[in-house]
Amino acid sequence: MKCSVSAPGRICLFGEHQDYLGFPVVASAIDLRATIESSTRTDRLVHLHLADLDQQFTYDLDCLPEPKPRDYWLIGLHLAKREGWLPEWGWNAHVASEIPMRAGASSSSALLVAWCALMAERSGMSWQKEWVARSAWRAEVEWFDEPGGMMDQTVCALGGTQSIAFNPEFETTLLSEPPGCWVLFDSHQAKDTLGVLARAKDRRLELLQEWEDQGQSNWNLRPPFFPSHWNAEDQRLMMTTLENRRISAEGTKELAQKDPDLEGIGKLLLAHHHWLSKGIEVSTPRIDGILASAHAAGALGGKINGSGGGGTGFVLCHSKHLAAVIAAISNGQGQAIPIALGAEGVRLEHPKN
Repeated sequence: MKCSVSAPGRICLFGEHQDYLGFPVVASAIDLRATIESSTRTDRLVHLHLADLDQQFTYDLDCLPEPKPRDYWLIGLHLAKREGWLPEWGWNAHVASEIPMRAGASSSSALLVAWCALMAERSGMSWQKEWVARSAWRAEVEWFDEPGGMMDQTVCALGGTQSIAFNPEFETTLLSEPPGCWVLFDSHQAKDTLGVLARAKDRRLELLQEWEDQGQSNWNLRPPFFPSHWNAEDQRLMMTTLENRRISAEGTKELAQKDPDLEGIGKLLLAHHHWLSKGIEVSTPRIDGILASAHAAGALGGKINGSGGGGTGFVLCHSKHLAAVIAAISNGQGQAIPIALGAEGVRLEHPKN
């Protein structure tokens, strides 16, 4: 039996560094995909060939080693075994991806979404995209209590442009594909997920908990009305949290319009990036410089993409400025990749045979 599954990468339009706070986000699947092609073996071995990394791994389904953190292929196998959707026979898998790797465009989540869907398909299970998203999140985040929300796995599995709410209940709303021309860029700087989250996550969660414990519900409150014992850094972190929450709400509202205002979306993206860069320091001078150069060349706006400390960003522009924007990105030491938003989610590429 041959079986091939693919899943898209994603960009976060609004709500970067908000999903783990329980705040809404808007993210869109992009037309760069990770694909796993597989064929059945006559034994119980799983052989993986990671073409982009020139790496190969073999696992025995009857004797799986204990996984280490971020060993997602093996964690996925353990999850499938524990929950009863591990295929009976082994398989060969060839893995390739168009998504920039380890750069904030959800290459890992796309691969894990495709991996879970592939195993479910090979086991004969009838699977739904929502189930795949939840399973991939459990393998990528919950298994070793890793940092992160569920935005990446949801968008890679469901596809489209999704508005995702986490409180009081998890809920997704499909939005129309945002208009305009979109360009992803790779800064070729390694992202620093753990370092960024150490700065951006834990203290903000503490401040929000204190905010709620005091019965505060006025999300429009700003200094000097913060608690007097908060130091300058605490005030900056909370100010960033509140501003990004406001910007994300405005961006979501604009994207939900029948005819969204591109200039308005661009300004909101720039404002979002400002707080991400200056407020919680997730950007880099190179990414800031690429965005500034693209803006000078006609881009309406843009922002860093993903956890930060390096990795990717993206910009929005009119078609008449596309060539100039791409040139500006390249001149700024970035790799420009034109993308389409609202791509299809996880899918079976070749029916079983």
